[in-house]
Amino acid sequence: MSMRRRVPVSRMLRIGGALLGVALVGAACGASGGPAAPAPPDATPPAAPSPAAGPTPEAIAAAKAYSTSMGGQTFLVLHRGQLLDESYTNGGSADRIQLLASATKGFTGMLGAIAAADGLFDLDEPVAQRAITEWRGDAMKSRITYRHLLTMTSGLRELNDLSGWLDYLPAPVDYPGGSTFVYSGDPNIFGLALERRLGGEAVVDYLARRLLQPLGITSLRWASNFTDGRPNLSGSAYVTARDWAKFGEFIRLTMVSRWTGPVILPRPFFDQVFRGNPAHPAYGFYWWLKKPVPTALAATIDANNKRQYSLQIKPIVDQPMIPDDFVMAKGAYGQQLYVIPSLELTVVRNGPAQRNNFDDVEFLTRLLTGFRR
Repeated sequence: MSMRRRVPVSRMLRIGGALLGVALVGAACGASGGPAAPAPPDATPPAAPSPAAGPTPEAIAAAKAYSTSMGGQTFLVLHRGQLLDESYTNGGSADRIQLLASATKGFTGMLGAIAAADGLFDLDEPVAQRAITEWRGDAMKSRITYRHLLTMTSGLRELNDLSGWLDYLPAPVDYPGGSTFVYSGDPNIFGLALERRLGGEAVVDYLARRLLQPLGITSLRWASNFTDGRPNLSGSAYVTARDWAKFGEFIRLTMVSRWTGPVILPRPFFDQVFRGNPAHPAYGFYWWLKKPVPTALAATIDANNKRQYSLQIKPIVDQPMIPDDFVMAKGAYGQQLYVIPSLELTVVRNGPAQRNNFDDVEFLTRLLTGFRR
């Protein structure tokens, strides 16, 4: 399916049954049937978009052609909440849940900020204090905080081929907490700590209650990699492209203080998700940011993470066409959610698990060439 005309957002977007112009739904993405509720008045409605604003038709076509040539299965472009193009190729479809891989962490990081806002912990509280009590007697692990886990700076060594969350706890400490970025299993250790603070509620149920349901996201599923039944919070979520776009629109509108949907968390906690840290200025709570990284620090990040900085975010940081407020949830095989508030853009792109050569900068420069404000 391919749509090139502008579709009014009030016809495509819904949250919790009330039209708010921010969350994509429809029978194709598993939403409940029935007539839509009337749109509530907006005290400060956005200006009607100019027909000439946003990406040009030629730019959209060029970006879509590149994505398709790289095996792309989904392609959604929203500008000011207007759906400019929605296309499915190479086996993709509107009702197919797509692998997010490491882009799963975008949901996990936001959940961390929500839990802190709910008072389940302080971001700078050691997790050993009230959750992972097994670490209390370890001089290094007892100092690891929730913020360290949410920014991949716990200092714990990466472990692979584990059977459950508890298997991460014996990981050796290679660096003091907060000092060094290591792309590892921190999201799953965070999941264990959070579930212990929840006092009986499962993390996936808490995520659904506090984030997915308020946004009208109904399709998210977990393909657990763990024999203990826990989800891999680092990379096992699947969701439809339309539902992923809902999450992107929530982020875009909140970043510019124009979100009018359900209150999910206070703005100061939301902002933590998209704030870099001293060990990696271009990485927030599992979100990639367009922030400069000093050369020496970039070399350290690359040395500890298989050149991940140079391969993942440096090309975007170095591309002046991409605005500085760009944020990205990124997964293997070209699973991308791009949010650019200054350009009022939300873009979803998914690819097949067989291909891992999608180039963010090639895609984005095609899309942004000739951008009309």
